[in-house]
This record gives sequence, structure tokens and C-alpha cells, in this order.
Amino acid sequence: MDTWPSAHVSCREWHDGLVDLLTALPAVPRRDVTAFVRSAADVAARLPSPLLERLAALREGRDGYGYLQVTDLPHTPDALPNTPDSRPAPAERPLLSMEGWLLAICTAVGVPTAYRELHAGSLLQDVYPSPHAHPLSAQSSAVPLTLHSEMLYHRWRPDFLLLACSRPDHDGAAGTTVAAARAALPLLGATDRDILRSTRMACGTDLAFRHADGSSPQAHVMVVEGAPADPRLSFDRDLLEPGDPAARRALGALSAALDAVTETVRLRPGDLLILDNARVVHGRSTFVPRWDGHDRWLHRAYARSLPLGREGRPDAGAARHFQTKPFAPC
Repeated sequence: MDTWPSAHVSCREWHDGLVDLLTALPAVPRRDVTAFVRSAADVAARLPSPLLERLAALREGRDGYGYLQVTDLPHTPDALPNTPDSRPAPAERPLLSMEGWLLAICTAVGVPTAYRELHAGSLLQDVYPSPHAHPLSAQSSAVPLTLHSEMLYHRWRPDFLLLACSRPDHDGAAGTTVAAARAALPLLGATDRDILRSTRMACGTDLAFRHADGSSPQAHVMVVEGAPADPRLSFDRDLLEPGDPAARRALGALSAALDAVTETVRLRPGDLLILDNARVVHGRSTFVPRWDGHDRWLHRAYARSLPLGREGRPDAGAARHFQTKPFAPC
């Protein structure tokens, strides 16, 4: 395990070189997404070596945190349009700086991956508050988004979730909550840990993956897997359904332990957060939108891991799209 002083790296000292790198990306990226991914991979290969070293440590699970906050990326807040109020993004929307960094860094940790059910299969997704959002969705703001693994029910769940910030909420209150499996599991008793490692639990699905009548496909997941020194989680307070009192008690103990080790990351313009979807769970605190065109605006992408290419990083030459109904086996 590598030793780092924090789960944070600033790009301030590399500012001028990073500004030059952005010019290699297409001005209107959604006209040809495949070309955008390839150019982003080229940019990723030219990132400063200390940043690439931190990304490699995260990708390989040896960073000790399970997440990385990259700050001070060059961005142009004065060029931002209003926060969107519909999706997907128009094909003709010009490249936003944080979208460029999102996809470049995404290719450095894996293969950018889209899911047909989410945002019409968009590779880059806008995340912003919506007045009619379901409380369990990322577009909600009035209630906390509770700790969870992203798509824990999915056979091809993302290995990494990336969030880039173009615009914070007005009050600077919104935060991404993060809790690490490695920190939480030692707080549990041996019996609860054994139950979580040996019992598959029923799991519902998020709204986008449900049947047309609103019912949820049924998946079954193992909540804790992996070596004790490097555990992996499949956790969701809202979707997991423990089948007996012992499993319910163990899941409750894990939930309390995750609360005890939760950290909050508040993203500012120029910040990008990368989450290892197996080693940490995440959520979001509440905030108050004003519906004035300047509400919180993040960009989201997913990455899946592949065998390393010749240059020691994933071969990210093209995006990957997954089909419908690939749920974890019962």
C-alpha cells in the first residue's frame, strides 16, 4: 500500500501546461463521441506524472483511501451557460472545461462506460437539481442521498464513478459523502462480518432500471467480499433487503459503521472526484436550489477496468455501452 498524506492532489503548479492540453480536445465533443474519447485518452497520457501516479495508485487499489479529489484544474467559469434544466445535453453544446477533464481522467482509470437506461445512454451526464426529482435520484436536493454503491445490482457495475464540478450550489452546502470499507469493517463484530461475507441479500434496482410498470427486477448480492485487508462492498440502505433477523442486524451494524467513518467532500469549480465503487460508498447532503440558472452543476462519468495496455494504462480507445437487464444473479 502506498502512503499519501491525503486523498487530495492540487493541479495548481501545472496550470499552464494543462491549459495547453485542453486545446487538443474537440470544440463540440458530442458530434463524434468516439473521437472525443480517443482525444481524451491522448490528453490523459500527457498529464503530469505525479497526477498519473496518483491515478494509477487509485486504479490499482493501493492508494489507501479509495477515492481521490483532484483540485485546481483549469476551467472557464465565465464561459458557462446556465445550469441545464433538461437532458441529455444538446449535441451542439460546446465543450466545457470540466467535461474535458472528466473524460480525460476517466480514460486514465478505465474505459469510459455508458448505460443505455441512464440519460439516454450518454457517456457524459449532467447532474443538477430538478424540482420534480424522485428522492432516490441524483437530481434530488431536498433530502440526503444515502450511502450506496453505484449500481450494486448490475452485473457490469462501474468500477469507478467520477464527478466534476462546473458550478457549486449557492450556499456551498452540498457535499459528497464518502465512507471506506477498509475503515468501517473493523468496527463490526466477527459474527456480523461473517454474515455479510456469506449471505447473498436481495436487492432492488434504481428507477432507471425498473420495469415499465414501476416494479423492480430482483438481484442478489454479496455485501462484503475480498481480502480482509482490502474488502469490497455492495451496499445500499434503500435497495438491500436482508432476508432474516441476523442479516438485518449485520446490515444495520455495517450501516452504523459506515456513518461513523463518513467524510464529506465539497466540490468547487475546477474540482474532480474519483470514487472506487468497490472500496468506498457515497452519498450526497441536502442543499437549497434557487432555480435561477446558476444552481449546482456537476458532470458525471463511469469507468470499467480492463487489462492494462502496452503503456501501463487501460486501452481507452473507445467507449463501452451495456445492454438492458444485466442484473446480478440470484
